[in-house]
Amino acid sequence: MLNLSAKPQGCQRPDGKGYEKRDASAPWIFGIVAFLLVSGLIMHFVLAGVMERLQKTPAPSDRWTGVRRIGETSAQIKDIPHLQVSPTEDLNIFRRREETELNTYGWIDHSNGIVRIPISHAMDLLLQRGLPVRSKTNASETGPSVMELQQQRPQYPQPEIQGAK
Repeated sequence: MLNLSAKPQGCQRPDGKGYEKRDASAPWIFGIVAFLLVSGLIMHFVLAGVMERLQKTPAPSDRWTGVRRIGETSAQIKDIPHLQVSPTEDLNIFRRREETELNTYGWIDHSNGIVRIPISHAMDLLLQRGLPVRSKTNASETGPSVMELQQQRPQYPQPEIQGAK
């Protein structure tokens, strides 16, 4: 059991009761709450006035964009991207369309006679005809070709990089 008559050893307890003699001031607490309430109401009415004034002013316009009207919003909705409902199906449709363009014949520009051929046939034509090569007429003006530079490379060994390990 606890002995209530025992006195703590170290410091003497001052005579008196074990609570603060001065309580929190109720008028100060009510004054602060009232101040916060009044300032909140003032801010509310000031912001309501600002918002009302902003709604009455016309929309900003400049010479590049013109005045924005409410009717333009329906036209702008058509131009914005929409949520994709089924992305995997859309990707499959896109891939099928790309595969058909790569593997079939078709017109690119009918009036100019430009056609699309399958990619396998285009690769065969490229192998038969070869890639365009540089003519010897302008070889001196442009310097050595890439092939000549690669052939000259082993003749001039580059020093090894020091410290890279």
